[in-house]
Amino acid sequence: MSLTTLPPRQYRALDRVTKLAALVLLTSALVPGVLTGLVKLACGLVGVVLGVLTVFVDVAEDASD
Repeated sequence: MSLTTLPPRQYRALDRVTKLAALVLLTSALVPGVLTGLVKLACGLVGVVLGVLTVFVDVAEDASD
């Protein structure tokens, strides 16, 4: 199951951006005293979703071969 297909270069860019955003969100959710309550939980969940988002994206085959 894939949501979309991207060229390799766009896939790598999307993968890096989503992983970096996920890392920032998860770090802010795990650091004590930075966030509290539902905001902390929401940041953690959004971070996990962003971290695995590119699993559902296919890389397009190179058509130049």
